Amino acid sequence: MVYGKQRVSKALASGLRDALIRVDFSFKQVQLTNAADFNTCLLNYRRLVVNVDRTLDRIQRKYGHYIACHKGCGCGCRDLSIFPVEALALANALQTLPEAVIAKLQRRAASTAFWDCPLLEDRVCSLYAFRPLICRTHGFPLRTIYKGQPSIGYCRHNFKEMAVIPDDAVVDLSPINDMLRNINAAVVNQLAPKIKLADRLSIAEAVLLGGQKAGKPGGNKAGC
Repeated sequence: MVYGKQRVSKALASGLRDALIRVDFSFKQVQLTNAADFNTCLLNYRRLVVNVDRTLDRIQRKYGHYIACHKGCGCGCRDLSIFPVEALALANALQTLPEAVIAKLQRRAASTAFWDCPLLEDRVCSLYAFRPLICRTHGFPLRTIYKGQPSIGYCRHNFKEMAVIPDDAVVDLSPINDMLRNINAAVVNQLAPKIKLADRLSIAEAVLLGGQKAGKPGGNKAGC
């Protein structure tokens, strides 16, 4: 697995400006009229997610008996903010759901407290396979810099029986965030003529970006 400052792909860097995205500038809705093309735009982000998942899967396989995280917990599913590229990916993923479910989630997103996650249904994520990186890494031992010093933080319910966390159980968050910032900057710069997004968005705001479902295949095309 390789992280760090890698050059974003030519497709991502040059093609987003041509993506078929219809924008409601009241910042409530983005119509992604060609989901397949938009997925191409998000290729580097999805590659990063795959790499992170591989690391987390390795830790889970080796130390799973020390990890209490389970379906239905939901203890970390609030007070979250994400980058615009993650919000757009989540909005795109929303279109894989039935229209009635989309409408339900968007009503919840519009009415919920600002930082509450509207995707929780009976404490289970409605878009679990597409969840942002902050959700994927939550609970695992994460190495970050806190007040200028290296720090390792993790859910208090995990690794209770370990006095010291093994180094191969720790996820170094800094290079992951560096890569995510680079990918996000490329996407935001290309989208700037069409839409201006905040530096960080809540999950509720990402859900409200989803708009209606993408058009049927065979319509207008734009490559990334």
